[in-house]
Amino acid sequence: MKRDQSTVTKLNNRYVQDETTMKKQQSRRRVALFRRLLMLATVMVVVSGGLVYVYSQQVSLLHAKETEKVELDKKALAVAQNQKELKSTINKLHDDDYIAKLARSEYFLSEKGEIIFNIPDENDKKKESSN
Repeated sequence: MKRDQSTVTKLNNRYVQDETTMKKQQSRRRVALFRRLLMLATVMVVVSGGLVYVYSQQVSLLHAKETEKVELDKKALAVAQNQKELKSTINKLHDDDYIAKLARSEYFLSEKGEIIFNIPDENDKKKESSN
């Protein structure tokens, strides 16, 4: 006496109904839990991606600012050196002997009774020969 599976009738009592209802609820809860976890994971990925993007932007900005700072430090050092030289020149210009020497060499001025002879330098000779 073999019975076919399709001929088995299901019991329709309170216990079976409660079990079926409970399985449906558990299935819905699992689906809802999966959706909530998926939504949470998506939000976490978006937030962490945004944080990584902002971090990388700030690192590149910091690197650019450091490079600019190094360049400006070099310029400041050059300006300080130039200022030091200019102050030295100003101090020399307060000396009458230096002014007289400068006037003689740069502007070919002479004292009474002096004759100035212009002798070409080696640099002048090189310039003439290259032309």
